[in-house]
Amino acid sequence: MIPQSQISKLSNRLLKEQGGRRIPENILERDYCIAWFLIGLARVALRNKIVFKGGTALRRCYFSDYRFSEDLDFTFLELLAFEELKQGLELLYAEIKQASNITFRFSRADSTHHQNSYTFYLSYEGPLPVTSTPKEIKVDITLKEKLFYDPQALPVLKNYDEFSDLPLDSKILVYSLDEIASEKTLALFDRARTEPRDLYDLWYLTDQSKSVSLHNCLGAINAKLAHRNKTLDEVRGEFSKKKARLKKTWNTRLSTQMSNPPEFDKVYRAVNRVFRHANIII
Repeated sequence: MIPQSQISKLSNRLLKEQGGRRIPENILERDYCIAWFLIGLARVALRNKIVFKGGTALRRCYFSDYRFSEDLDFTFLELLAFEELKQGLELLYAEIKQASNITFRFSRADSTHHQNSYTFYLSYEGPLPVTSTPKEIKVDITLKEKLFYDPQALPVLKNYDEFSDLPLDSKILVYSLDEIASEKTLALFDRARTEPRDLYDLWYLTDQSKSVSLHNCLGAINAKLAHRNKTLDEVRGEFSKKKARLKKTWNTRLSTQMSNPPEFDKVYRAVNRVFRHANIII
């Protein structure tokens, strides 16, 4: 485990180089501990039974300078009972402890019932001092999901030189970028979900990095909707309906994940344009 001084050094360096809002040290510590969790996963049998996804996968396996993320999202490739999963996680905690001296523990189940996922919190003790309130990471593992593309075996990125003890050869299974973009599209057309990070992630993938052509993902999007007993025609109008809600929480939600969030209207217009070009919005 790196010393606390490395976290402080990194926070100071990022402020000097990037300007904007200072990245709090607790955010950097969580990012570091998430990396070690994934490295530990690469070393235990559980690695073959779950596949990593979402915004944290973009940061930790695809883009080293991507936004920070608070959660760990996975999908089961081989469904486990919850107690079996917890047993597998105990082996993972032990591996992380031995390799880095970072302590992970099961903290609590999520208080909200989730029909198609196991959702719970892990506590962790990293380089910063222990606090009176446990430091936690939310974990969500989808039980059943339609994967359209083959998962990729990718290394966990180091991201910063200050994270000097992270090994560079630890590979885990990760959603492809097209799979992530398809999932983010569905999230933006889900009436029950309003998360600015979904809009940001899809904008980055389709407009900024040009990593994904959403038109090529239509087969995946339609297959995933069918898996949910829905059609594209049924959900087309949801994106425009949530514009005001996304805008209201844009800066407050994203300011904890990056120094300088992009301007909302620019991002919304760009994603709306991508949807139209892909014939997702007519």
